[in-house]
Formats: sequence, structure tokens, C-alpha cells
Amino acid sequence: MLKKTNRLKKKKEFNFIYKKGTVLHSHNFLIHYVRAYKPFAQIGISVSKQVGNSVVRSRVKRIISEACRLNIDKFAVKNYVITARESIVDKKSNEIEKELISVLKKNKLLRENV
Repeated sequence: MLKKTNRLKKKKEFNFIYKKGTVLHSHNFLIHYVRAYKPFAQIGISVSKQVGNSVVRSRVKRIISEACRLNIDKFAVKNYVITARESIVDKKSNEIEKELISVLKKNKLLRENV
């Protein structure tokens, strides 16, 4: 689980990032991001009801959260909202983590000095 300081929880924060942020498209998720006003990255995770029942959605959230926790020190200092797509359901956790890192690396959202 992500540290409390690295989590976005409030609907207001999510809506601000959706409205003002930039979007990255991937096969299994969308990443919205905006400049952070704190000296560390913050991440919110969103999974719609189209992905599956509550058990499946919770599993997807846990996998994405763990992938972010393991790599949070590599993330550029921005606020992110990661939205899962339906295709993520049958993926393994290491595949999701690799895809997340590759999308961020391709769009230069990883810190270079870490």
C-alpha cells in the first residue's frame, strides 16, 4: 500500500487532475497527470464498474497500488490518477508494473537521477 502522503483521496483532487491534467493512453490504463505543489509524487487509482465486480476491482487497485509503491521513488514529482481499463483484468502483476514503468519512461515522467 502507498504511504498516506503519496495517496490522493478526495474527489476534488481527482476532478482537478481530470480537468487540468495531461492524459497518457496505454493498453491497460490511462494516466492523467498534473504538476504537483508538494515536493513528492501523489497517486490516485480509479477503477470503474465496467472492469468487473467488487472483488476484481479491488484486486486491480491493489496490484496498481503495489506497482506504484515499489517504484514511487522513480516517479517525477507530479500528481497522477491511474484509471484501469477492462483489459487489465487478466494481466499478472509483473506485466502491469512493466507496462506502467514503460509508459512513464516513454513520456519522460521518470526521474533520471534515481
